Order: sequence, then structure tokens, then C-alpha cells
Amino acid sequence: MASPLHDRLNRDLSTGTSWLVVLAVIARSDEPIHGYEIARQLADEAPEGMSFKQGTLYPMLRSMEADGLVRSTLVPSTEGPARKCFTLTAEGRRVLASWAESWRASSRWVNRVLGETDARR
Repeated sequence: MASPLHDRLNRDLSTGTSWLVVLAVIARSDEPIHGYEIARQLADEAPEGMSFKQGTLYPMLRSMEADGLVRSTLVPSTEGPARKCFTLTAEGRRVLASWAESWRASSRWVNRVLGETDARR
């Protein structure tokens, strides 16, 4: 059953993909993670020729928090003011799993149409 958030992903793939990778980075962190670290990891892992616009990250995180996907906490820092750090909520984990499966299915389909050999998996 499609949810409004799932429909958002389908309506705007580029925005949905950004949301997907940001949620995945937060999910794989063992502790709350701040925005700069999220952006750094995405930049480090981006394929050549692709980038993640850091200016979109903080508005995206605010939207994710408003949608109940992430929770923020202020974490004290020895290097300056407290940092706003993020963790996934239970709903965020559910949405991430759903979107990841949608991504896998979509990419298999696109790869099959493009004639990629591993698309039949």
C-alpha cells in the first residue's frame, strides 16, 4: 500500500533519492550523527560526476523531522557549541526499508530495460 511519503519518492525521483541516501547514512551510524558528517559521508561515497548539494541537507533534515522520520538531539561538543545530531525513528526505519526495496526494484527494472547483464537478479 502506497503512503504519501512513498508517493513523494515516486513523484520526484531526485529528491526521493536524496532522502533515501540521507536516511541510509543516518541508519548505519551507531550513534547520533550531525549534518556535516552526513554530508561528508555522502560526498566521499558519491560516484564520479555526482554530488550531493549540502545546501539542501538541512532543510531536508527539518522536513524529515517534521514527518517523524528522524529525531534530533543537541550533543555537546568540545570544539564549540552543541551540535544538532540525528537518529532514525521507528517510522524512519520502516520508510527506509520500504524505499530501499522500491529503489532495488526500480533499478532492476531500469537495468533490465538498458540491457545490463546483472538485471535478472
